[in-house]
Amino acid sequence: MVRPSRARRTGAAAMLAFALLGAAGCQDDPVGSNRDEITIGGIFSLTGNWASLGVTSKAAMELAVEDANRYAAGQGITFRADVRDTKLEPERALAALDSLRAAGAQIVIGPQSSAELAAIKPYVDGNDVIVVSQSSTAGSLAVSGDRIFRFTAADSLEGVASAALMWSDGIRTVIPVWRGDAGNQGLHTSTRAAFAARGGTVSAGVGYSATATSFTTTVADIATQVRAALATRPAAEVGVYLAGFDEIAAIFAAAAADPVLASVRWYGADGIAQSGALTASAAAVAFAETVGFPSALFGLDFAARDTWQPVATRIQQRAGAAPDAFALAVYDATWVAALAYLASPSGVDVDSLASRFVQAASVYHGTTGWAALNAAGDRQYADFDFWAVRPSGTGHAWTRVAGYETRSGTLSR
Repeated sequence: MVRPSRARRTGAAAMLAFALLGAAGCQDDPVGSNRDEITIGGIFSLTGNWASLGVTSKAAMELAVEDANRYAAGQGITFRADVRDTKLEPERALAALDSLRAAGAQIVIGPQSSAELAAIKPYVDGNDVIVVSQSSTAGSLAVSGDRIFRFTAADSLEGVASAALMWSDGIRTVIPVWRGDAGNQGLHTSTRAAFAARGGTVSAGVGYSATATSFTTTVADIATQVRAALATRPAAEVGVYLAGFDEIAAIFAAAAADPVLASVRWYGADGIAQSGALTASAAAVAFAETVGFPSALFGLDFAARDTWQPVATRIQQRAGAAPDAFALAVYDATWVAALAYLASPSGVDVDSLASRFVQAASVYHGTTGWAALNAAGDRQYADFDFWAVRPSGTGHAWTRVAGYETRSGTLSR
């Protein structure tokens, strides 16, 4: 399939968003009786690590279900959202998925992390259920023929984007730091490869446990490798790349005590961008502002802002926090799930439903753009934004500072 131009994509997205909602508004007098009540499940981290995304994902899913129900009025089908809390813990994600399947859910949106997705993959492979993650990126989970789909791209594309930004900034030596889980390990691996391919030097780096709560040793190890890099390069050519989650606040608070760590630039991955835990810590905010810390995130088409901003505003009003592109991907994934059901007969089997889900995604243009999936069931096209903590009003907020277009390899600021 030929990818539409940016202008065509923008127009298609707007037409979808407003035509669907417009059609829903016209169907004020539904006819017939409900042949089905369809449960669409959600497994998000609502109270644990990366809860900032989990809370906005829940709101996005609920709003998408409400909108889909207005659109489907009179067609004999209604949708309901059933969301469970995983706390970003793989074993909780598995238990939540099993519970939702037992409750009749055939499609479940989430989980957020690749570690959770890896833990539930054997269950998905052995049971009649479809899983759609909004934010898992691990390349190891890019598997053709399974019933796992991802509404973001695999980590290789983000690694290229992050490497491009660091190289453009004059960075020639990188010290990678990563949380020991599938997703962040994958981001570290892909970014290391992309940066090295440009001719840069990458140190051994520092990994830390996914269950770590103290980061004194981690920060000391980072400092050792930064000092080694500074022995051969000026500070302007040395950077630290960090792939993790909300623990970034504790890492930055510890790093702030070492002026050497504050003398080089730092960069972040998608699990950190727009972290509420970071902006809630004064020490972390001060360090982030000092070291720059642009963090990559699956990007939105700002030329299509009229399409996604109204949805983002509604999510923020419900969740009490601004959504990122991953949360908007939940809105789109829920819509695609609803459209797949609407194109299916009552009692559709899960394999037929999965085929219809892929078909619906291939023509869906929503808040995050064209939702077409590749052979592995991952998002086929993805650009990236970079967000950094900057002064805003009387405080600080995450601000978009750069963008990277994957197709052309173009970096914009």
